[in-house]
Amino acid sequence: MTPKHVQINKQIKLHFALLFVSCILATYLSGPSLSSMPLLQWLLTGLFFAGISVLPLLFFIPTVMAPNARNLSWLGFFLLAYLVWGVVKIFSPNGLIGGLLVCTFILTTFFYTVIWLRPLKKAAKARQQLEQD
Repeated sequence: MTPKHVQINKQIKLHFALLFVSCILATYLSGPSLSSMPLLQWLLTGLFFAGISVLPLLFFIPTVMAPNARNLSWLGFFLLAYLVWGVVKIFSPNGLIGGLLVCTFILTTFFYTVIWLRPLKKAAKARQQLEQD
């Protein structure tokens, strides 16, 4: 693995972790106000809904820790589905800041995933050219 690939792996891990945190923050920011219920109930309710929002991302932790082409491709497709959730959150009441955070880290994680996969795509294209000739 090249030093450039190792650096991209670190970026994918960092932005994936920031995506996790932003999903949790977005849940609290777009939820009910703190004054609407007792503090413990507000924390537990927010934690429950934050857990639901990050649950699908938990399945991709092994992919982020030890990336390979197939799993990173699936992560990229999944992030695009999460992008829809982020855009919906932007246009929901009190969801602008949380939605922007989520969308930012979805896009940066997707960007680094594509950069990681790019050399593999070029190599596959070159192999296909050789087989055709």
